Amino acid sequence: MSTTVLFVEDLTRSANFYAALLSADLFEQSDTFVRVTSDSSEVLIHKIPGTVPDETYVPREDVAMKPVYVVGSIDAARAAVAQLGGRVYDASTVATYGNVNYCDAVDPEGNIIQLAERLRW
Repeated sequence: MSTTVLFVEDLTRSANFYAALLSADLFEQSDTFVRVTSDSSEVLIHKIPGTVPDETYVPREDVAMKPVYVVGSIDAARAAVAQLGGRVYDASTVATYGNVNYCDAVDPEGNIIQLAERLRW
């Protein structure tokens, strides 16, 4: 299991996004922290103190890392991202490397994430 720590402005929206996307459970919820855990991933979500959530965020293209989350189906995850307030790139950006299909998406706060579906060969 991998763990990602994300600092966010809207704790509830982000926790609900990752819980639904990753079929995960919410643990240790407080006003400033939520732990979202699935069989393959864990996202520790921290509220940025003193911030006010915005409705739209510009994708954060110029950052030093991009978390990768294993999903059961790229197609289902792409649909879920859009329904949960995130954004997906064009379907033509879905690629295969080795035995993994992957694509990038944007969470509701503008963080670029990668969705990875392991193929059964």
